[in-house]
Amino acid sequence: MFSIKPKTLHYWYKHELSGYDQEVAAGTWGEKKIAVKVAADTGEVLEEKPVHIAKEENMGTHMTIDEKQIGKKMYTIMTNAQTDKIALLTPTLKVDELSKAIEFVSAKVSNVKSVSCDMSPSYQKFCRETFPTANIVIDKFHVVKHVMDALQQVRRKIKDTIITKIKPEAKKEEPGKEETEWTEAEQTERSRYVLCKMEAEWENDEKRMMSHLFSTYPKLQKAYELTQKIRIWYHKKNIKKHENLLEIELYQWCDDVVASKISEFRAVRKMIEKHQDNIMNYFKEGQTNAKAENMNGKIQRFLANNFGIKDRDFFLYRLSKYFS
Repeated sequence: MFSIKPKTLHYWYKHELSGYDQEVAAGTWGEKKIAVKVAADTGEVLEEKPVHIAKEENMGTHMTIDEKQIGKKMYTIMTNAQTDKIALLTPTLKVDELSKAIEFVSAKVSNVKSVSCDMSPSYQKFCRETFPTANIVIDKFHVVKHVMDALQQVRRKIKDTIITKIKPEAKKEEPGKEETEWTEAEQTERSRYVLCKMEAEWENDEKRMMSHLFSTYPKLQKAYELTQKIRIWYHKKNIKKHENLLEIELYQWCDDVVASKISEFRAVRKMIEKHQDNIMNYFKEGQTNAKAENMNGKIQRFLANNFGIKDRDFFLYRLSKYFS
């Protein structure tokens, strides 16, 4: 409307209105860095990495930690689960580098009572070393995702078996057969999303389809029942339930996996047994990594609205203003 070129407007915004140049000149932006490579003989810092966000005021009693790809780099983001604000953002996933970065907010580390994360060995080690008195909570959505993936593997194997049995002959129209009738392979493919729903949520046509598939393929039914049991076990009504009762139910589920002899669930059972203590911590307060995933979604939308990253440092500066 005012015949202003987009580049001109962007220049004004960056260098005059945003405060970016002023903060860089004053040393209040980009001054936090960690040494990642030091000369052994002289102690000279050979390589550094920036810590773009490190705010003590955003540290709270309940924190979440997750990774996020911004452009072509991977970042670790620590978010306050109560305020939904970023407390730490740095371009690394390494434990030793994260331990150095957390020193910028070390004054509030002792206040952290609970940390939610995925099953990444690096994040598990970092949380144990940095927050020794805090409860480490394995995010329930990551656990359920592994179980759902095992269920989908069973479905795909059944579908592949059906396809290999079909003879490579030209399809012949059967008299009186409706064009809308689905083949076994097509029904197995359609069940992909139906298996993600609880049985009580199925519609009538879905019930008929799944009844046929379960009667034909009992292994698929057993895999679905195992998936539903772990989802019911994770229901929010079980939060604050006695730990012994929860453990008994979990042990029963593991025994059911062994009895089912479904190979796709063996790795899931071992994973749950390995991280059992941290998985059980979910039921103390019901904390999840939802805030971290929500923050990842916000950053992704911010990336899309800006059509990617042209000036990474200025982008991260704006990110710090909006989300921390």
